[in-house]
Amino acid sequence: MLIELSRDESWHLSRAELQVLTLLLEHQGQLVSKYMLKTGDGQGPPLTDASVSRAISTLRSFLGPQHEGLIETVKGQGYLLRASNGSEYRGVNYLRLHTVPLWSALVLFGVMLAFSVFYLKHTDHSKPTQALMTSILSLASGQQVRLNLYADSSASNTLLFEMGERLSSGLIACGKSDWADVYASLSHDKQVLNMTFRGEKLDQSVLRNISISDFSRPKAFIDSAWLREVDICG
Repeated sequence: MLIELSRDESWHLSRAELQVLTLLLEHQGQLVSKYMLKTGDGQGPPLTDASVSRAISTLRSFLGPQHEGLIETVKGQGYLLRASNGSEYRGVNYLRLHTVPLWSALVLFGVMLAFSVFYLKHTDHSKPTQALMTSILSLASGQQVRLNLYADSSASNTLLFEMGERLSSGLIACGKSDWADVYASLSHDKQVLNMTFRGEKLDQSVLRNISISDFSRPKAFIDSAWLREVDICG
């Protein structure tokens, strides 16, 4: 069972979620292939691609919009759980996790999240006050979505504009979406695409953060397969 102390919420992990979480913890800061996530320790039947994708999505949802980016999608390869440098932090328990055979690994997950909370509070994650480019996307339902592209400078942003076009196509294909604003930016080394989705669902404000790592050349980040897997419509 996974317990989030600040919200006093508990959650019983499914087999797929427990297997995916355990492997990510065991290889924290390293890429874990989809094949490894599916096969696990080989003691049980392998998971399907859909089961792994659902487990990742559920884990991100439990982390909440501020921290779901801790689990990164590495395009076409697998997933990566961001590592934290423990020497930089003095933390308190953020999550309490309980499971009989894997309690030690899950406690590590709670410590890692505590470290990440401290990191997020003491790091400037602000975007420029003005977007480099804003596009208004009209969906089939009549809804309009604002796509905002951010960059530190107006030079050498060809890749960002290309990703903006792919993201626009994916959002328009939704026909209907929960999102009103979408923000996208590339890391300084142009190896990570960061996206934030804001909107409303059931009269509640919703927020979703997605980070994609892509170390290939040329970089793809977003394609039809990724759009099907992640479902950016809301």
